[in-house]
Amino acid sequence: MEENMGVAEDPEGNLRRGTQSLPQAKEKGKRLMDTEKAESENGDAKVAADRNGCLIAEFMLGLAGAVGGGVLGYFLFMVIVRQGFYAIVLPGALVGIGCGALSGRKSNTLGIICGILGLIAGILAEWRFAPFIADKSLFYFLRHIHELTRFTQVLILLGAVFGFWFGRGRKGGAWLRKQNPLP
Repeated sequence: MEENMGVAEDPEGNLRRGTQSLPQAKEKGKRLMDTEKAESENGDAKVAADRNGCLIAEFMLGLAGAVGGGVLGYFLFMVIVRQGFYAIVLPGALVGIGCGALSGRKSNTLGIICGILGLIAGILAEWRFAPFIADKSLFYFLRHIHELTRFTQVLILLGAVFGFWFGRGRKGGAWLRKQNPLP
């Protein structure tokens, strides 16, 4: 088999492009299949990935972290506001921090979801802290949200931005996970 400048000829005489010859490519594919087979026999089989490359189990773990972070952020906001500090950024930011800590992957999809959840968490925290006097219902609050001070609107939006940024995560999550290196 001849190989010339990234073009290889297979046994049938067809020219193939690539940096590897056909036997090298077959050997590499065989090693990958053997690795996957060994992982499945050991019980470490990987969950099928969605189209963004984020594993479904890690995606769900990230969403659980986002919900937990949002709940923690709401309660911390209520405790801190009773002390005289206005930390409305906290619920949205903790949504992203909770997601990023548990997801174990970097994912813009999770970041967008966390940004939206962070915005919702900030709005709900503000509604519970300071509903409008005319009507204390959530529906009335949402219809008149534009009447909040610009400072409050910017802080809620900043919490959503932090939720997006931290919710994107990082490779490995908050702790190092067991990695199965390929041979």
